Amino acid sequence: MRDVHVPHVSAWWPLAPGWWVLAALLLIVVAVLMLAWRRRAAWHRYVDGTLQELRDASRRHAQDGDAAAFATTVSQLIRRVARTRDPRSVTLRGAAWRDALASMAPRQDVTRIAELDVALYRPAVSLDASVVARDAEAWVRQAMRRDAQRPHAGRAKTHVGA
Repeated sequence: MRDVHVPHVSAWWPLAPGWWVLAALLLIVVAVLMLAWRRRAAWHRYVDGTLQELRDASRRHAQDGDAAAFATTVSQLIRRVARTRDPRSVTLRGAAWRDALASMAPRQDVTRIAELDVALYRPAVSLDASVVARDAEAWVRQAMRRDAQRPHAGRAKTHVGA
């Protein structure tokens, strides 16, 4: 009779089912982290692009002194950012618009940027572009913070019961 020979099995291969599960979980975690990193990078590119538009408008204003064009560009930019926070906010005017801006960036003084909508329709626009640009940039930075992105944050206050 011959002795029983145990076949040679590598310690590394084939893996036990628990290792396959662990490897699959590791791949899923890596994929989720990569996706989150890409979304964050895309968000930062969006914020940087928005702020670059504001800087370009300031630079154009410094060159040509066209306050009406500057006010129009900054107002459109502010409304576009506001739409990312609350889509209904772009239809607001006056005090409701100022309140919406203040709710999106509570630590910022929104008086000058809220007045841009009125300044657009004046025949002679007089504004301090550097101060407006500084206020707008501070508002955009705070309003576009990822931790501040709560969908429809201010809707409960604007809803009026019958």
